[in-house]
Amino acid sequence: MKKKLKEYLKYDYPVRIVREPDGLYCAEITEISGLCAYGKSSAEALEQLDEVKEAAFELMLSQGEAPPEPKVKLEIPGNVFRKIPGRK
Repeated sequence: MKKKLKEYLKYDYPVRIVREPDGLYCAEITEISGLCAYGKSSAEALEQLDEVKEAAFELMLSQGEAPPEPKVKLEIPGNVFRKIPGRK
């Protein structure tokens, strides 16, 4: 069963915000190439990003493509990893 737009919009994607030399802020979803938005503040850029994300996901779904789901990155410090039972 295919997921609907609302389900994809609930996902939390990693976002990077950068202040550009011209003073605008760029908010981008790092896992989806080219998915970014600009604003006069970081908050405005994030608001715009939500709108851009929704439009992009709508387009993907209308073309029969599923938007990418966020990746999970798990980092375990070495000293903790060595304490995991069953590790040699």
